[in-house]
Amino acid sequence: MSTLENTLQIEIKLEKEKTNQALLKDHVEKYSELTQSMSKILNSFEQRLGKLEHTILPVYNITKNLQKQQQNLDSTLQCMEQVLSHYDASQDVCNLIHQGPSEGNIGSFLDGLNKLKKAKDYFLNNNPQSVELENVTSLFNNGCETLNNHFKSLLKKHNAPLKPVDLLDMIYIEEDSSNEDCPSIKQVPPSAREELNVMAQWLDNNLRREYVQIFGDERSEVIMRSLQNLKDHQKSGSWGNEPLRTRHGYGRAEAGVKKTTSARLQQIFERKANKMFMKASQTLGQSAGLAMRKNSSFGDILAAEEYGNDNDQELEKYLVLLLGLQKLLVWERQLLNDIVPPSRHNEVFSRLSQPSIEMVVKDAEQITSKVMRSIGRKEWSAALGIFSALKHVQILQPDIDRICDSTQKQQLSGVLNRLQQTASKALEQFIESVRNDAGGGGMVSMTSSTISYGGGSSVPRDATVYELTSNTIWFLEQLQEHCDTIGGLLQTEAIYTNDLDRIASQKALTMEQKNKALLGIYVRKVLAELNYTIATKSEQYSDTATKQLFKLNNTHYILKSLQRSNLIEIVALTEHDCERRYQKMIQDLKKAYLGSWSKMLSFIHPLDDMPRPINGKVKDKERATIKDRFFNFNKELDEAVKIQRAISVPDVLLREGIKRDNTEHIVPKYNAFFEGYSDVQFSKNIDKYVKYRPSDVTTMLNSFFDDTV
Repeated sequence: MSTLENTLQIEIKLEKEKTNQALLKDHVEKYSELTQSMSKILNSFEQRLGKLEHTILPVYNITKNLQKQQQNLDSTLQCMEQVLSHYDASQDVCNLIHQGPSEGNIGSFLDGLNKLKKAKDYFLNNNPQSVELENVTSLFNNGCETLNNHFKSLLKKHNAPLKPVDLLDMIYIEEDSSNEDCPSIKQVPPSAREELNVMAQWLDNNLRREYVQIFGDERSEVIMRSLQNLKDHQKSGSWGNEPLRTRHGYGRAEAGVKKTTSARLQQIFERKANKMFMKASQTLGQSAGLAMRKNSSFGDILAAEEYGNDNDQELEKYLVLLLGLQKLLVWERQLLNDIVPPSRHNEVFSRLSQPSIEMVVKDAEQITSKVMRSIGRKEWSAALGIFSALKHVQILQPDIDRICDSTQKQQLSGVLNRLQQTASKALEQFIESVRNDAGGGGMVSMTSSTISYGGGSSVPRDATVYELTSNTIWFLEQLQEHCDTIGGLLQTEAIYTNDLDRIASQKALTMEQKNKALLGIYVRKVLAELNYTIATKSEQYSDTATKQLFKLNNTHYILKSLQRSNLIEIVALTEHDCERRYQKMIQDLKKAYLGSWSKMLSFIHPLDDMPRPINGKVKDKERATIKDRFFNFNKELDEAVKIQRAISVPDVLLREGIKRDNTEHIVPKYNAFFEGYSDVQFSKNIDKYVKYRPSDVTTMLNSFFDDTV
């Protein structure tokens, strides 16, 4: 049963497959017929297309040739028109060239020049011997000359020098404020700048570089005249007291605001110094061991109340002039960017800045020469002015470097170098002046207050603090305000750097500490010369006591001044026991002074070799000895009182200490002598020899150092 069913199913499937096969075969036959039909249609289309191509292609080729001929004809006509225009160029633009350009309408004139340029190039390449070439070349050159003249006249029209008040406004304006409000920026309006730029670009592109000289010379004259006006203004009576103008109200003084030039300069350099400090701090940071510090005393010598010295005023005026030059050059850079092609910037800027830079360098030489003459006269405040000016020029140097190329930087560095050389020379000559003051021969003359000696300066008659000592200490105290500047100067000299290396090998130093250490080395050298000079000068006094008191006064003054001004801390960086050494010197001088009493005391002490009175009586020979002792003691005491009463010891504590030491050193010995022999009958006129009681001696010793007693 199962087999039969399987057989039936197979037969049914077989019949079904046969039916499908027949149907597929029928479809294949139909597709074959359609393919043959399509093939016939395509063959017929190909034959017709071939016939069409054979017919149309010749027509196309003919048309193409005709079009090419038409284009050639048009090109020929255009070329002919262009050639003819070159021949007509001179005649077409002759009137335009002779009339010249007009301000605000430079385009048409440049078009005419371009037309002549093309004609010139055509004849030069195709017919260099033609008369037409000579005509267009001559007219083109005339046109370029006319354009240069127009460029120059337009520059001159806007080349008025800045008024001193306007230039001062540029100097005093806030560093972060907009320059648009400054009247000098509006001197050359945008329309003129644009027209000048168009002319400069055209001239540069056509290899006509005369404009470089024109622009450089004209703008150079503006800078020079502006600076000269400022210098003339500085000579006027109103200099230094101009009212501060508001940013938006030029020509009107700001209510309630009036600052001296010195105060304004101080603010300017404080701002610049603070910016330098902030920039350096951001760049290096604390991790780099930055040893810079804000200095609130920038412009220290610029304070108005300190300006009594002509050299200082000259330096102040010069700093203003230098700031003015820097501002003018910044503006010229802006103007240059708006007018001159970038490829010519350095050449033009060098030309326009050269005369003004030479002027400020020359002025620096004149001022420093004048300062050196003042230093030669030992006017040391002039040296302090140089240190301050040097500090300010160093602050200004980065601003100048940003606007100048290497040539101008090198020229302007001459100002800095000149100031540095002068400052170094001042430090050198100060040491020399202290050293040379020690020279001197015998006494030449005496006055009521000084004793003059040949070859040296006058020493005080009353042995008080020597003028050289007070002046030296004053100068050294002022140097603290210029510690960084002086440190920078001294670090270039081997004699100081060797000492600094020795100090630095013992402990790490920051930059600030290095500058202080260098100043300390210098101060130590000055003090060494001063100590030697004081010792040498003391020999000009005739008596030992006055010599010692002179040295004592000066040494004590030096120590107290060093302590008061904190100079002792600076010197201690290079010589840690400086204070103790001076204290020991003072103690040694006090002992030496007490030793000056040895001759007088030798008459009353010791008493071992004196006669021994018996019942108040002595032998004749012994009476003479006692007389001599009293007489010589009285004589020496009277002489000492006469001399030392006129001596001055300005310091109260030192004066009272010396008096106390004298009393303790002399009175007990005299008291023993007085008690032993004042009642002895060694003379018929005892009062003639026993002139002073111990209390009298005490009173006399206390009268020392006071010539009013």
